[in-house]
Amino acid sequence: MNPAPYSAVLAPLPRPEDWQAHLPDELNLNDPPLGAFDLFAAHLAGQSALPYAFVNWFGLVPQQMLFVGLANPPSASGLPQATRTMPELTHGYCPDVYETGRTLILNDTLAYARFASNPVIDEFGVRTYQGAQLRDPRTGKRWGTICATGPNPRARDVGRPAKQLMEHLRDLLVEAVVERSRP
Repeated sequence: MNPAPYSAVLAPLPRPEDWQAHLPDELNLNDPPLGAFDLFAAHLAGQSALPYAFVNWFGLVPQQMLFVGLANPPSASGLPQATRTMPELTHGYCPDVYETGRTLILNDTLAYARFASNPVIDEFGVRTYQGAQLRDPRTGKRWGTICATGPNPRARDVGRPAKQLMEHLRDLLVEAVVERSRP
């Protein structure tokens, strides 16, 4: 499965579906705008050619990840629908990205011993993951992560373009949030 052309992500998003147009002029980081972040997640899912995408905020719900942006596959796909929270910080790969700050691309989650025993493989069928940390460049405070996941492994040659895509989209989101929020 080949992802969408990564060069397309460099072009501005079409209006009125531009997620940035749906962000409030002033953004309260303790009360994130779910609708705008859902549009961003949908854009991330489309660009990464993966059925799920998330904007994941840490710290708003104790000991849980809160998906303030969520893109699910169409219900007709037969794939399960994700909910707004992940009940444990031991599930998924975003806690690792959040802690280390590095962009993580797992083309096949079972191919990496460190990540192969994660409960999301069995419980949610995650076989591919790509994620990047969201950090306030003004303060260094970590907000959360963006990520996209899918049920099928991907070819290794997708890794470098996926990393570039994730870092580009992370930078777009961080820039938009910084413009609209106080540190």
